[in-house]
Amino acid sequence: MKILLPLLACIVISGCAAELVSTNDKLIVVKARPSKLGEATDIAEAECQKRGLHARLVTKPTNEQYGFECVR
Repeated sequence: MKILLPLLACIVISGCAAELVSTNDKLIVVKARPSKLGEATDIAEAECQKRGLHARLVTKPTNEQYGFECVR
């Protein structure tokens, strides 16, 4: 029981976090709840900075997935 409770809490918390879904030269897709748009933007920004660019929100492909492009 001592292990089950922290494990359950970890699963619940990680389910709420923003996560990178896919990335290519044209689009970065991040899955996040609307309340976690800031986290999604941070993830996209980190991906774009690998290329020396900045993330810009361009589309919302589905309910909880945001599309970003890398711009100068």
